[in-house]
Amino acid sequence: MRFIDEVYELYKGHFNGDEEDITAVVVGVLHEQTRDDLLELVEGMDEEELFHMLATYMIEVMKRKVAMEDEQFPAPLVH
Repeated sequence: MRFIDEVYELYKGHFNGDEEDITAVVVGVLHEQTRDDLLELVEGMDEEELFHMLATYMIEVMKRKVAMEDEQFPAPLVH
């Protein structure tokens, strides 16, 4: 995706491989975008990019839900 390539080129000297750095840059860039800007990005995606984006999002949301449920109702220890 061209937008990601542009963001990467702009910030590549700021990344040290730490996921927190990448997250901070992505969140910061997205906060600067309007809803229309974001929809335009999505509309510009090909089918594979759109599928990958939604799959990644859904997987992460499911992981968080499972983790939250595990915190609320820890599995009993089996001996």
